[in-house]
Amino acid sequence: MIYIEQPPFLPWLGFCEALLASTTVALYDDVQFTERGWQNRNRIKTANGVNWITVPASRKTGQLIRDTRIADSFDPTAVIKGIRLAYGRTAYIDEALQVIAPALSAGHRWLTDLNLDLVTQIALALGSRAALLLTSQMASSDCDDKNVRLVNICEAAGETNLWAGSGTREYLDTAALSASGITVTWNEFSGRHPRYAQAWPKQGFVPGLSVIDAACAIGWAGMSAMLRAGLRAYHPTAPSGEAR
Repeated sequence: MIYIEQPPFLPWLGFCEALLASTTVALYDDVQFTERGWQNRNRIKTANGVNWITVPASRKTGQLIRDTRIADSFDPTAVIKGIRLAYGRTAYIDEALQVIAPALSAGHRWLTDLNLDLVTQIALALGSRAALLLTSQMASSDCDDKNVRLVNICEAAGETNLWAGSGTREYLDTAALSASGITVTWNEFSGRHPRYAQAWPKQGFVPGLSVIDAACAIGWAGMSAMLRAGLRAYHPTAPSGEAR
């Protein structure tokens, strides 16, 4: 099974579940960079409510994600400090930062390189066995038809089942995919988002935050177990197997 998504910055739990549910995760980096999207920012919970953490990017109209440079103003130390300030009282703050801080501080100049590094480290921490691929390095073609491109990516990866987010229902042509030998499994994660002992409990539980929120609250092993349990209940045949 394959999951295809634009390379996210410190992704939410839905992406992390896909790392466990899939044998291949393809990072869609040869599409247009989306301003105010999820490629260079995500949300964390702080004493003052939900805030954004952002990687400033140098961009121009029509620029692809793979061609997006990280702005010189990016200060990884400030990002790490902000995370520590928000989650300093949690049980697993140090463990969480041990996984993501090296990638943030590695000196990456390209946004795709940073996000690939972060996703790779997160996958390892969760025990994912999924192969991580960049679509820009696959025979996906520059076809304007989204469904044809998805078929090309699946074929290049040798996959025939697409783990698809509910947000793709607007354009995903399941009949066309089926005609090309690709079946679709909808993951519908938002409706079954797990709850855990989140920081700042008086604010109430906030779903859809960056993975760093759960990592700080319950640790990587705890998060992996939580996601695997939910995945087994929802899709028992998904390959949420042993750590690699």
